[in-house]
Amino acid sequence: MESLVACLNKKACRAELWRRAKETASKYKDELVNIAESLMNDERINERELDLALKALVVDPQYLHFKGIKVVTPIGFYLAREYDLDTVYATPGEVVLEGDWLFLHPTVKDYHEFLFSYLLDKMGPGEVALITPCSKVKPYRDSFMYKKIESIINKYGNDVWRFVMSEPLVIVPRFFDVYFPSAHYDYPPERVAPEEVPIYVDLVRKALEVIATRFERIVYTLPRKHKRIFEMAAEQANLSANYTPYNVYFFPRLKEAIV
Repeated sequence: MESLVACLNKKACRAELWRRAKETASKYKDELVNIAESLMNDERINERELDLALKALVVDPQYLHFKGIKVVTPIGFYLAREYDLDTVYATPGEVVLEGDWLFLHPTVKDYHEFLFSYLLDKMGPGEVALITPCSKVKPYRDSFMYKKIESIINKYGNDVWRFVMSEPLVIVPRFFDVYFPSAHYDYPPERVAPEEVPIYVDLVRKALEVIATRFERIVYTLPRKHKRIFEMAAEQANLSANYTPYNVYFFPRLKEAIV
């Protein structure tokens, strides 16, 4: 388990890991779909099924290792939706989704369904929900700022669950940045059409309303454009949150906010 988790953090290791996972999925796709659907329906699976799901990255090894919970990854969800293997097992960092109006892209809308029908309910309960921004670098964990915040969480965060705010995916829980489609899109904030902003705000509001029921506090550290969307959504949801500037010079404040 530890070696699998470590490989997810090593860029040089991921391509081979994804190749092996895709190979496993090509042999056992129907069984993996059944495993994913069972877990998403809160049904039990046996040890063999869990081992198979981990090898195919249908269950996330990171949440199992660090939190002791079995969480179906988007790979499992998309396999159940009959997406092809080449798409869902694209190497992390390979751009698959780009263009305009991505909030309305069918793949993105499917992710939103996964997020709200299953994923957010698996997050927590916990003390702090930390909201941070996405990055141009995919997966996010390979970016400088993501790593800086991770080091703060790992050193000082007693019960901190990180959530990445993303256009167009809205919310990506910590550890899920390596999976399709989180690691496979290119949609900078300036690309978001004015007509998409109300959609973005409403989806963030909806996510915050769920997160607020699962965590004692919400802390957010976001750059200007993300901060504006977040605060509009929080106001609509009538929620309070603790803000710290998104700047390495202010990260000592972030440490204080999550401790």
